[in-house]
Amino acid sequence: MPGTPVPMKRPIPEVPVLEPQGYLAPNPAKTSRQDFTDFFLQFRCAPDAHPQYRGLFETHQKLVKLCFDHPAMEPNRNQTFDTPANSKNKVYFMWDYLLRTFQHIAAQLSPQHPTFSEMWMDVTTRTLMAHELMLDETGKLEAGNRSIGYNDDHGVEFTDEIKTLAKELEGLLVSNEDGCRACGKDEKDDGSDLLQCSRCKKAKYCSRECQKRDWKMHKATCK
Repeated sequence: MPGTPVPMKRPIPEVPVLEPQGYLAPNPAKTSRQDFTDFFLQFRCAPDAHPQYRGLFETHQKLVKLCFDHPAMEPNRNQTFDTPANSKNKVYFMWDYLLRTFQHIAAQLSPQHPTFSEMWMDVTTRTLMAHELMLDETGKLEAGNRSIGYNDDHGVEFTDEIKTLAKELEGLLVSNEDGCRACGKDEKDDGSDLLQCSRCKKAKYCSRECQKRDWKMHKATCK
């Protein structure tokens, strides 16, 4: 996985960060997949994150855990991350894929303005692919695995819990264009209509605080 290795004893940061700062990860050559996974499961979403971002962050994190806890991952858990997996099955493939996507989300998307981040289209593409592969019943994932030498899919199936959560991925990419630009709320805290930008008459906000926080991003397109 890309990024400069950091020692496991380093304090776990609250992520994600506002500006891209590279990937934070344990040393993949020395860290077991168990510890590697636990490292990312300790991350917490920024408290003021946009609902769309929070959904992507938390859903990917949950799917990473569900895939890692799947019985098909048992032969691979105590190996180092860089060691070729003992069982190269579709659950292992999706665990790795989802974990890499989570790293993109945590390190390269702005929590408050995810769709304005350069990595947004990549995250969107990877999220849709994960949704398609985990719900596919035509053998596409298995065929893809065989093409790269992963031949351990016999008898391996995703759990119902994984499939249920995977169904939510596609919906997480649909933004609430009628909501507050900063936090996604549909109305002000008192239940009244959202405020409107007095300049462009398009952007909406649930509070003056959200409007001020969003101005740095909004001013570039406010006309």
